[in-house]
Amino acid sequence: MKILPYIVMVSLLVLNASCDKRHTEKNIEINKDIKQIIFFSNEKEINQEAAYYDALLELKKDFPEEMHSMQVLPADEKEEYITSYHDQTRPALLVIYKNQVMININGAVSKEQITQPVSRVLQTN
Repeated sequence: MKILPYIVMVSLLVLNASCDKRHTEKNIEINKDIKQIIFFSNEKEINQEAAYYDALLELKKDFPEEMHSMQVLPADEKEEYITSYHDQTRPALLVIYKNQVMININGAVSKEQITQPVSRVLQTN
């Protein structure tokens, strides 16, 4: 009878460990052959992200194919990608092509400060 509490405790520990978020993250794939947009989100500063969301919606209307491969990275995920491509400022929007950062917009900006440079880059071949 003393073994039953031990089995329950071990079962709970195994169940808890299997729910660890790090094991469920998807891998981010950067396709170097296309102009890829990466949005580094910061849910703690949602008021700064309004212009980014408005800009992304407008860009999706004008460039649906290019926006299809966009990646959104929340603040608590994928820190290795943040340090690889830009500083720690969030929110941020990058356009990457052939492993080069073509656009790096970060912090509090207007919708136009996002859509204009991104549109220019997405229009060029």
